[in-house]
Amino acid sequence: MMMTPSLTNPPCSLVLPPRGVFAVLPALALLAVNAFGQGAPAAGISTPPRPSLGQTKALPVATITTASKREEKATEAPGTVQVVDQHDIRARGYADLKDVLRDLPGMETIEFYHSELGTLVPVRGIVGNNKIVFLVNGMRVNPPGGEEMPLRGDFSVRHAEQIEVVYGPASTLYGQDAVSAVINVKTKQPATEKLELEAGALGGLHAERGAWGSFGKVFDAAGNVRLSGYIDYHDSELTRLDREYPDYWREFKAVAEPRGRGTVPERQDFGLNAMVRLEAGAFSLQAWHRESERSSSEGILSAFGFLEEAKLRDRSTVVEAGHTLQLSDQVSLASAVTYNRFEIDPDSRFVFPASPTSWVFNDYKYAIGVSVGIEETLRVDFDRRGSLLAGLVATGLDIIPKATVPGKAHPAGWLKPDGGIVAQAGSFQFSDADDGTFEQAVPRATKTVFQRYGGYVEAGWQISPGLKAVAGVRVDRDTRIDDRSVSPRAALIYQVTEALTAKYLYREAYTAPAPYFSSVTSQNAAVLVTVSPDLKPETEQTHEFNLTFARASLNLGVSAYYGTQSGLIKSPIRGAQGGTIDEEIFIPANPSRRRLVAAANGGDSSNTGFDVYGRAAFGRVRPWFSYSYVNFREEENGVSIGLQAISRHQGRAGLTWAVTSRLCVTPSLVIRSTPEHVDASVLPDEARNPWEANLHLLYGLRKGVEIFANLRNLTDNHNALGGSRAATAAGLPRVIPQETFSGVLGVRVAF
Repeated sequence: MMMTPSLTNPPCSLVLPPRGVFAVLPALALLAVNAFGQGAPAAGISTPPRPSLGQTKALPVATITTASKREEKATEAPGTVQVVDQHDIRARGYADLKDVLRDLPGMETIEFYHSELGTLVPVRGIVGNNKIVFLVNGMRVNPPGGEEMPLRGDFSVRHAEQIEVVYGPASTLYGQDAVSAVINVKTKQPATEKLELEAGALGGLHAERGAWGSFGKVFDAAGNVRLSGYIDYHDSELTRLDREYPDYWREFKAVAEPRGRGTVPERQDFGLNAMVRLEAGAFSLQAWHRESERSSSEGILSAFGFLEEAKLRDRSTVVEAGHTLQLSDQVSLASAVTYNRFEIDPDSRFVFPASPTSWVFNDYKYAIGVSVGIEETLRVDFDRRGSLLAGLVATGLDIIPKATVPGKAHPAGWLKPDGGIVAQAGSFQFSDADDGTFEQAVPRATKTVFQRYGGYVEAGWQISPGLKAVAGVRVDRDTRIDDRSVSPRAALIYQVTEALTAKYLYREAYTAPAPYFSSVTSQNAAVLVTVSPDLKPETEQTHEFNLTFARASLNLGVSAYYGTQSGLIKSPIRGAQGGTIDEEIFIPANPSRRRLVAAANGGDSSNTGFDVYGRAAFGRVRPWFSYSYVNFREEENGVSIGLQAISRHQGRAGLTWAVTSRLCVTPSLVIRSTPEHVDASVLPDEARNPWEANLHLLYGLRKGVEIFANLRNLTDNHNALGGSRAATAAGLPRVIPQETFSGVLGVRVAF
């Protein structure tokens, strides 16, 4: 694992940094620290060895925990793994998780896909942020109901010690929705009894500004009691669409101009992320919070208005308490209780035309979801040749998926038996006849209370010094669904030589039908969407072959995979066909003909492709590269479609050059082939082979102080990627313009 430049040393001497502190230590946490005695380090967080890169030119194989929920070398893990360490984060100028994913093989980051998501991250042709499990120190931070994970400027990695990305299905250990990848952000841990502080700020083009700080302290000589945390704030105005993409903006202007407002884009990008973590012997307690705000018109049809009132704001809070009981030298029992809360702010709303001269401002949106879960994990190491992992999981969930609440939601009573919000929202009324009356009603908001239970077991066996086998299975029960989900996996890991490792991986996974798809209701001019209580999970099966070569100064890898997906969830909320319940209904208030539809399972798909990647250390230069190819095919009722508005080919390259002991320069390039199965008629040139060149400069001003400049899209290349809505007569998503040139200048200080 590569380490990072120090703030107390010249930034290109490649020495490990001290950790930082920013905020006042919470009094409650300090009391807890004093209350606990000595013990073993807390479970789930490993503090890896920290050699100075000033002393070695090697690229050591990283030690990870995400693939097997135990410490192991990345080359020995039952999965294809990418590790991004402190040096990568610092030298390449990564601020948010979306910045990291942009440079990883097999991942296509579409940063302005839709306001609800921010950045969409298709992985190996599989689209959906709800199919990736996101962890912070092993704690799951996805929205509790399985909704799509927002990724904007609200998931900081500045304070990460290591980011582990495990590709492909992982439901055997992580349950529902672990289909595309599992991403674990491990935060920095304090190393000394000295109070460690770090703070920084930046500003730049598009009114971009940000500030952050972190803290850390060890309270005993043995390092058993540690407290750390951070806070990170970001805000900016995004690219002016009317100036930079006038062809795209023309349709929005035609809608907005007669109404006298919305002719200038309102595109704020706000994000806040904070965390605090306490470790006291075998006990750990951590809390993670994020919130962000974007224009609710982002990535949607031109009929929506980019007005100041059109904002979507959401927030997440996750708290986890953990304890590890060491039963013997070979046996331990880890316990974790996790509370997860996700909410869309009641001031959020969409704005769209009410008449040729006015807007509708009453389309307020609201959502809230809470889960409480417990997991017990038994780890047994029989000897150097065998291991066993077994776990039990139980989670209770109470979810109101995103809904329209006219007049704005008043969430104080959402826990009432009638849902509170459900009563406030009212219902959509409809009829089978165009006579001005109604016969039936669909609630605008729905409340779903359910439980999930699961159990898993996995064994590892070192068959010979060079050959390891892993086999496991998980069974999950969702009280909304009659059938159980079974998720096996198996792996063979063969150490061909000291440097060369070959892996064969077979895995199955499933995507649970989130209440957002099974219980959400909405309407537009063509359809009225109702609930779908019989929706089943999607399933995924993947075969993969991985080959890695790891030497002191050169790491190379190639992965080839073939996956199949069955029972695809088709949601009208995302523009899919779904299932038709009634071909013709009428809304009395607006008696145009519509269809009554609901989400449904339908069709199968497959993804095939490969990733080639590598990194090296040649003296003062550390280059990296990757090339990814993917093919995707979906079949339903004899109709076949290809890639889901993404690119077939993707290439990445970059290098960090230590020009002097004080100056690091990191240029990088991301290039894609033209997105497929999209309507690029508005931006045909911009959609043709989109690419982006970036540059990060890091300079050590003096001990403990460094300045940096981060330039995104430094050639000001106007480019467009796949969109989110069926916005054309052909039913294809329309391409969405991406950010033009942006740049910031910042300073970071360690105390």
